[in-house]
Amino acid sequence: MDLQLKGKTALVSGSTAGIGYAIAHTLAREGANVIVNGRTQAGVDEAVERIRSETKGTVQGYAGDLSQAEAANEAVRRHPGINILVNNLGIFEPKAFEDIPDEDWLRFFDVNVLSGVRLARLV
Repeated sequence: MDLQLKGKTALVSGSTAGIGYAIAHTLAREGANVIVNGRTQAGVDEAVERIRSETKGTVQGYAGDLSQAEAANEAVRRHPGINILVNNLGIFEPKAFEDIPDEDWLRFFDVNVLSGVRLARLV
């Protein structure tokens, strides 16, 4: 399928593994210039190389915790012209609802909601 993504730049947050990796891989296969994101340089480098070798696409990386405003600002500064933003970054802990303290709920909200809001505003 041709999604007409050739020449478009896509940032996929949290894309070194799992669903985010699959999204980044698919976007690269469809011709988008993909920015892979993860918290560690080693994880980003590995994902970038795998996607490049499997898709022959244009793939770059950004290592940084995009739940932090400073890292989000830096990612967009380093990679201007993002056309597609996939807010995949998210965390959870398998606990019973009643066992999750307020501090954890605030952290979940910051990572799962505010990180996407920040990136959307920047892009």
